[in-house]
Amino acid sequence: MSQQVSPETLRSALQSLAARLGKTPTVVDMHEEGQYAPKVYQEVFGSWNEALEAAGLDPDEIGTKRIPDRELLAELQRLYTELGKPPTQRDMTEHGEYSNRTYQLRFGSWSAALQEAMLETNDGISEAELLREIERLARELGRAPKAAEMDDRGEYAPVTYHRRFGSWRDALTEANLDAVTDDS
Repeated sequence: MSQQVSPETLRSALQSLAARLGKTPTVVDMHEEGQYAPKVYQEVFGSWNEALEAAGLDPDEIGTKRIPDRELLAELQRLYTELGKPPTQRDMTEHGEYSNRTYQLRFGSWSAALQEAMLETNDGISEAELLREIERLARELGRAPKAAEMDDRGEYAPVTYHRRFGSWRDALTEANLDAVTDDS
């Protein structure tokens, strides 16, 4: 029979083990050195990877030593030089050495990672520029774009619009475009 342990306690124990090991722990690490059995994490969170994510750890770093911040930032700067612009999360996924999730977990957000690397972020882009991009994509599509279409074909991520306008729908309203529903 497994122990009844709160998710908060399990997250804390997992974070402590990661700090002690200096890396994202594996199931074997937890079994050998952890306070609770890996099975407890799987029962509470659904899987080992979900337990790691709940604890703010990156499953992509399992079994590897924690990547130093300077290496993560150097990779952002390398991509900046290669692409001639601040890399997007998609750029990192397609051309980068590390997971964009690693940056989000380590620095709190993609924008914060770019700022730490002293690269421009979308925070410096004016609302007018953001709206022009929605209008450009609307002309290309012949209708108001969905957030997923902006993510795939637009210059800026939908999260930038959410942060700036409050929601994707509000950004469309600001651009004088009819809002589309998620299923249209």
